[in-house]
Amino acid sequence: MKTLRHLGWIVTVCMCTGMVCKAQTADVTVVVRGIKEVKGNILVAAGDRTDSQDVKYGMIEVTSKDSAVYVLKEVPVGRHPLYVYQDMNGNHQLDMDENRIPVEPCYRKEKMDVKEGANRIEVRLVNVKEMMGAKN
Repeated sequence: MKTLRHLGWIVTVCMCTGMVCKAQTADVTVVVRGIKEVKGNILVAAGDRTDSQDVKYGMIEVTSKDSAVYVLKEVPVGRHPLYVYQDMNGNHQLDMDENRIPVEPCYRKEKMDVKEGANRIEVRLVNVKEMMGAKN
Protein backbone atom coordinates (compact mmCIF):
# COMPACT_ATOMS: atom_id res chain seq x y z
CA MET A 1 0.00 0.00 0.00
CA LYS A 2 2.87 2.40 0.85
CA THR A 3 4.41 1.65 -2.53
CA LEU A 4 1.20 2.62 -4.32
CA ARG A 5 0.94 5.84 -2.30
CA HIS A 6 4.56 6.73 -3.13
CA LEU A 7 3.97 5.93 -6.78
CA GLY A 8 0.85 8.14 -6.71
CA TRP A 9 2.84 11.05 -5.26
CA ILE A 10 5.61 10.60 -7.81
CA VAL A 11 3.11 10.61 -10.69
CA THR A 12 1.38 13.70 -9.26
CA VAL A 13 4.68 15.58 -8.86
CA CYS A 14 5.78 14.63 -12.38
CA MET A 15 2.47 15.81 -13.85
CA CYS A 16 2.61 19.12 -11.97
CA THR A 17 6.24 19.67 -12.90
CA GLY A 18 5.42 19.00 -16.55
CA MET A 19 2.66 21.58 -16.47
CA VAL A 20 4.93 24.19 -14.89
CA CYS A 21 7.73 23.52 -17.39
CA LYS A 22 5.47 24.00 -20.40
CA ALA A 23 5.88 27.59 -21.50
CA GLN A 24 2.68 29.60 -21.32
CA THR A 25 2.11 31.96 -24.23
CA ALA A 26 -0.44 34.61 -25.15
CA ASP A 27 -1.25 36.87 -28.07
CA VAL A 28 -0.55 40.60 -27.70
CA THR A 29 -2.53 43.15 -29.71
CA VAL A 30 -0.39 46.23 -30.33
CA VAL A 31 -2.27 49.38 -31.38
CA VAL A 32 0.11 51.94 -32.87
CA ARG A 33 -0.74 55.64 -32.97
CA GLY A 34 1.38 58.69 -33.82
CA ILE A 35 2.00 57.56 -37.38
CA LYS A 36 3.80 60.41 -39.14
CA GLU A 37 2.67 59.70 -42.70
CA VAL A 38 1.10 56.96 -44.82
CA LYS A 39 4.38 55.43 -45.92
CA GLY A 40 6.41 52.28 -45.25
CA ASN A 41 5.68 49.65 -42.63
CA ILE A 42 5.24 49.43 -38.88
CA LEU A 43 7.57 46.86 -37.35
CA VAL A 44 6.68 45.38 -33.95
CA ALA A 45 8.95 43.15 -31.87
CA ALA A 46 8.84 41.78 -28.33
CA GLY A 47 11.60 39.88 -26.57
CA ASP A 48 15.33 39.89 -26.01
CA ARG A 49 16.97 41.19 -29.21
CA THR A 50 20.21 39.36 -28.32
CA ASP A 51 18.40 35.99 -28.51
CA SER A 52 16.70 35.59 -31.89
CA GLN A 53 14.80 32.53 -30.60
CA ASP A 54 13.19 34.72 -27.93
CA VAL A 55 11.94 37.49 -30.22
CA LYS A 56 8.41 37.56 -31.64
CA TYR A 57 8.02 40.10 -34.41
CA GLY A 58 6.06 41.14 -37.44
CA MET A 59 5.19 44.04 -39.66
CA ILE A 60 2.14 45.70 -41.11
CA GLU A 61 1.87 48.11 -44.01
CA VAL A 62 0.96 51.68 -43.10
CA THR A 63 -2.41 52.41 -44.68
CA SER A 64 -3.65 55.19 -42.39
CA LYS A 65 -2.28 57.95 -40.14
CA ASP A 66 -4.95 57.14 -37.54
CA SER A 67 -3.56 53.84 -36.28
CA ALA A 68 -2.16 50.44 -37.18
CA VAL A 69 -2.90 47.19 -35.35
CA TYR A 70 -0.67 44.14 -35.21
CA VAL A 71 -1.13 40.95 -33.17
CA LEU A 72 2.05 39.30 -31.91
CA LYS A 73 1.28 35.57 -31.65
CA GLU A 74 2.44 33.22 -28.90
CA VAL A 75 4.49 35.65 -26.84
CA PRO A 76 5.73 33.91 -23.67
CA VAL A 77 3.93 35.01 -20.51
CA GLY A 78 6.17 37.33 -18.47
CA ARG A 79 7.97 40.64 -18.88
CA HIS A 80 9.52 41.53 -22.21
CA PRO A 81 10.90 44.63 -23.92
CA LEU A 82 8.70 45.98 -26.73
CA TYR A 83 10.07 47.74 -29.80
CA VAL A 84 7.94 49.49 -32.44
CA TYR A 85 9.04 51.75 -35.29
CA GLN A 86 7.85 53.05 -38.63
CA ASP A 87 10.23 51.88 -41.34
CA MET A 88 9.82 54.81 -43.70
CA ASN A 89 12.33 53.66 -46.33
CA GLY A 90 11.72 49.89 -46.33
CA ASN A 91 15.19 48.81 -45.18
CA HIS A 92 13.81 46.81 -42.18
CA GLN A 93 15.90 48.62 -39.60
CA LEU A 94 15.52 51.65 -37.37
CA ASP A 95 17.62 54.32 -39.05
CA MET A 96 19.80 56.48 -36.82
CA ASP A 97 21.98 59.52 -37.31
CA GLU A 98 25.71 59.70 -36.60
CA ASN A 99 24.99 60.16 -32.86
CA ARG A 100 22.79 57.00 -32.75
CA ILE A 101 19.60 59.06 -32.43
CA PRO A 102 16.63 57.47 -34.25
CA VAL A 103 15.50 59.43 -37.29
CA GLU A 104 12.37 57.32 -37.88
CA PRO A 105 9.32 57.41 -35.58
CA CYS A 106 9.72 54.80 -32.85
CA TYR A 107 8.60 53.52 -29.44
CA ARG A 108 10.37 51.39 -26.84
CA LYS A 109 9.14 49.95 -23.57
CA GLU A 110 11.61 48.12 -21.33
CA LYS A 111 9.10 45.86 -19.60
CA MET A 112 5.79 44.93 -21.15
CA ASP A 113 3.76 42.54 -18.98
CA VAL A 114 2.28 39.64 -20.93
CA LYS A 115 -0.37 37.71 -19.03
CA GLU A 116 -2.45 34.68 -19.88
CA GLY A 117 -5.51 35.62 -21.91
CA ALA A 118 -6.06 38.78 -23.93
CA ASN A 119 -3.28 41.37 -23.93
CA ARG A 120 -3.59 44.79 -25.53
CA ILE A 121 -1.16 47.67 -25.50
CA GLU A 122 -1.47 51.07 -27.14
CA VAL A 123 1.71 52.86 -28.14
CA ARG A 124 2.43 56.27 -29.63
CA LEU A 125 5.35 56.62 -32.02
CA VAL A 126 7.71 59.48 -31.27
CA ASN A 127 10.07 61.20 -33.66
CA VAL A 128 13.05 61.50 -31.31
CA LYS A 129 15.17 63.59 -33.68
CA GLU A 130 12.41 66.20 -34.16
CA MET A 131 11.62 66.20 -30.45
CA MET A 132 15.26 66.86 -29.56
CA GLY A 133 15.46 69.62 -32.16
CA ALA A 134 12.41 71.30 -30.64
CA LYS A 135 14.12 71.43 -27.23
CA ASN A 136 17.26 73.12 -28.55
